[in-house]
Amino acid sequence: MKKFTFKHKTTIFTALAFVLITNFTYAKELSLNTISTSYYKPNAENKKSSSDGIYKGLIQLDLSLNLGSNGPFYVNNKYKKGNVAGYNYRYGVGFRPGFTLNIDGAVHPYVSIGGYFGMDASVNNRLVQGFLYSDRNIGLAFGARGVFHIYQLIWKKANTKVSPGKLDFYAALHMGGIFYVNTNNEFVNAGYSRTYGGFSVGPSVGVRYYFNNKIGIVGEFGWNEMSVAKIGLSVKL
Repeated sequence: MKKFTFKHKTTIFTALAFVLITNFTYAKELSLNTISTSYYKPNAENKKSSSDGIYKGLIQLDLSLNLGSNGPFYVNNKYKKGNVAGYNYRYGVGFRPGFTLNIDGAVHPYVSIGGYFGMDASVNNRLVQGFLYSDRNIGLAFGARGVFHIYQLIWKKANTKVSPGKLDFYAALHMGGIFYVNTNNEFVNAGYSRTYGGFSVGPSVGVRYYFNNKIGIVGEFGWNEMSVAKIGLSVKL
């Protein structure tokens, strides 16, 4: 019977060590790959693209020019002193150049909520107590609104050809206030209050069209935040 020499034992030990090290390395790599796959796969599946249309977490920022102005439904007493009679009144439709900034965040593929800020200005010449004054004032609007993405629902139910990532037809309802600051001291001294304003609420419909996954145009019509129509730029964040 052949005896195992020290050389034979060394060879067997080396072979076993090689097998163990190889198996350990393979098992370690397999474990890391499994962890990596399980960690990144859900994120890859859950991540949405702007081309998918409206999805939870999407933020849409619109900067628009106001076309045709409106005002709050109720304005507090504009005249406070002097011989000029005081009155309360409602604003109608006019033209005051300005802009509106809307930020809408999607809480559901069909619903977004957000806030807005608007600003406009006007110069009106008025005859008060026999004197001609220039009524210079700045209007500020702010509040919140909700948006229902109509086309997202139509695309989902009817499988229309135009992607909701390109087209966003929606209805909105805002609620907030509009306040005015009179910048003419002579007009204020004649009896006008420095600041006045009131409550604003109203519906509108709008459409956004995106040229790519980020940039597009937007237009709205209705009783907007401080206008009857607006058109501008829309950006997906």
